[in-house]
Amino acid sequence: MAETKRQKVALERLNQVVEAASRLPDDPGLRHTFEMLPRAPIRLICSEMDKGINHGNILRVADAFRIEEVCFSPVPTKERDFSGCSAAVQWVPTRWMPTRQAIEEAKRVGCHVYALSLTDEAMPLDSVEWRFPAAIVLGRELEGLERELLELCDEVIAIPMYGIVTSLNVAVSAALAVSSCLAAYRRENPDFVPARQASKDLVQKHRTPIDRADGRPDESLS
Repeated sequence: MAETKRQKVALERLNQVVEAASRLPDDPGLRHTFEMLPRAPIRLICSEMDKGINHGNILRVADAFRIEEVCFSPVPTKERDFSGCSAAVQWVPTRWMPTRQAIEEAKRVGCHVYALSLTDEAMPLDSVEWRFPAAIVLGRELEGLERELLELCDEVIAIPMYGIVTSLNVAVSAALAVSSCLAAYRRENPDFVPARQASKDLVQKHRTPIDRADGRPDESLS
């Protein structure tokens, strides 16, 4: 659908910010080489969402962790609004397809599909044994995931809540789940590093000589 004038102005401004940032001494030419970087074999599959800002914030999560793609389910009565995405829409492979179709496709290409939903059979997030390639399915803002979609998934996972509030914003939930998933992927693939030098330095600085899933020394640190 056509972008509104306000969206075009905002995106143009964000493009200028991103372009300027890519010329920083620590990240020369990143804007032009980013597409060649490998992506984590993780995809997000999103049910119909009524709030455009959730679409945008989920794209920011996907870019932050450099995952494979995001599949959004079309919302027939709503414009595709990526407010809040901070220009991430340019950098994240994005498709629109019904949730069932996206889950079935993910399984056909070998993804282990995790439904993020607080149900009786759910595994707490910190106990999940992630398998790759992985797909994480998110429910709608208020209704969550339908039973028929849950049954298509391989596992159900959930974020334990320690306070009085019973739920999190869908984009926040996505960030927590993807962060956990990517941490597991990096333990198996320590050569997967951030694009930006500042974050690259951060993860390298705090890695230990044994930082692998199998407990063997990480040769990249020697």
